[in-house]
Amino acid sequence: MVAIVDASLTQFGKREEDLFQLAKQSSLPILRKFGGEVDFIVVSNSYSGEFSRVSGINNLISTYLSLDYIPSIRVDNTSGSGGSAILVAKSLLESQVAKSVLVIGVEKMSTMNTREVTSVISSLLPPRERSAGISVPSLASLMARLYMKRYGATRESIAQVAVKNHKNGAKNPFAHIRKEVTVEEVLRSNVVADPLRQYEFCPISDGSASLLMTRDEDAMSFTSKPVYVKGIAMASDSSHITDREDILEMRSVRTAGALAMRQAKVTRVDFAELHDMATILEIAEGEALGILERGKGWTYYLDGRTEIDGDIPINTSGGLNSKGHPIGASGVAQAVEAYLQIRGEAGVRQVKGRVGLTLSMAGFGNSATVAIFGDEP
Repeated sequence: MVAIVDASLTQFGKREEDLFQLAKQSSLPILRKFGGEVDFIVVSNSYSGEFSRVSGINNLISTYLSLDYIPSIRVDNTSGSGGSAILVAKSLLESQVAKSVLVIGVEKMSTMNTREVTSVISSLLPPRERSAGISVPSLASLMARLYMKRYGATRESIAQVAVKNHKNGAKNPFAHIRKEVTVEEVLRSNVVADPLRQYEFCPISDGSASLLMTRDEDAMSFTSKPVYVKGIAMASDSSHITDREDILEMRSVRTAGALAMRQAKVTRVDFAELHDMATILEIAEGEALGILERGKGWTYYLDGRTEIDGDIPINTSGGLNSKGHPIGASGVAQAVEAYLQIRGEAGVRQVKGRVGLTLSMAGFGNSATVAIFGDEP
């Protein structure tokens, strides 16, 4: 087993700093304390070439941090890169290739406008579907329509996901959008992919998040409150969305979640950070993971059960919806939130309980990595 012994992140948003400055801002607080212990660097990043015209980013970052002789690799799994990077770091530690791994998630996206960013991200879809005009936002729209038709969910219940996440984001000093919204404001915002509106999608963000990971037997030499990775698993599904039997099924999420829970030897978690690129995804993912009841997940939002003081808090950080979604950094930032919650350091966002789940998802469920964190091995 492995543990997170330190964590740090930048504020998410439209930042003036470049890719390397952002990576330095999130990792420097860790390096100042434990720089001499780091013997491997894993960089989570997807689009440095497209957004910043930079390649070989892992070696460039290690040089920028004056860690030239520390080996490094870059992990790219689109929006699931962060979870994948944590899985790779765990493997490096357990195989004894490394003793202490610095995981840096970073993305600089604001160099392009919204249309350009959507085009770049939608390139993860197969040519057959892109040629038909399908994009990631349009898939979210299709999912929302199908979910409401099948389960009788109200339009307001889906908008309530954004209301809850913006409320949480307003309490997070690192969030991109720190503004509460009402259901009425969500439903009046600009249409992105009908019926979903602007406030129901994540913003285009820059930012970075970092973790220091070690083997569990070494963890107490770094901190008196390590956070253990109790289980982590990855699963995949077809990139051809139209080949899937049911777009609501989220097979990769369900499979990865079941495997991670089995590894962790737990049957429930106290809180979760999910991949809410669009509001409807949070509901569908929660149901696939068994956190929300199948077909009734939408009612949890109307009843306040996913709020910080509810029985299953989801996206206490504000999620991608409010905290922001700098793609390479997002999955790492989810783990930072779990680290803060389990250590009791989340401030006004603090929840009860000490077992948390994160879902880092690539594409539209093309790949999913689920991790379970706790305060005990």
